[in-house]
Amino acid sequence: MKGFCPLASGSKGNCIYLGTDHTKILIDAGLSTKAIVNKLSQINVDIADIDAILVTHEHTDHIQGLKLLAYKMGIPVLANTETAKGIVECFHDCPKFKIFSTGETFEFGDLEIHPFSIQHDTLDPVAFTIRTGGLKLGFCTDLGFVTSLVTNQLRGCDYLYVEANHQPSMVHAS
Repeated sequence: MKGFCPLASGSKGNCIYLGTDHTKILIDAGLSTKAIVNKLSQINVDIADIDAILVTHEHTDHIQGLKLLAYKMGIPVLANTETAKGIVECFHDCPKFKIFSTGETFEFGDLEIHPFSIQHDTLDPVAFTIRTGGLKLGFCTDLGFVTSLVTNQLRGCDYLYVEANHQPSMVHAS
């Protein structure tokens, strides 16, 4: 692994950079394109080097930058079918998709990506484990509830990125 850097997290935008010697991706693009470009430049990564954007779900705080990155710059979007439908509905246009199936491992560059279901209020939200260079990385955003599937999928991760929902009523109830 050559680089891993959360660029933004929270209701104002989510975006994570992951790079190896051969593959550079963003996980979500929930900031403006300008903000993503600026944050990448701070870690010496050029937006032109990004090979794809891996999308967890279609909420705006995860896809805001997709419109320019995918449509204008031609960066492929990796998403499951339902999330892709949600993106098209949101933007009224169709970027260049590479569709994956939730629960089925696939390869992109030198990354082995396993999308798995999480609980969230979207069409088909996913989290990911990614294997590269003997490492296992886990990425969960908007994690409101940890299911046994989540626990099992994240077992044995060398690196783990978790972003959880904050709901005041749940905090007060517990």
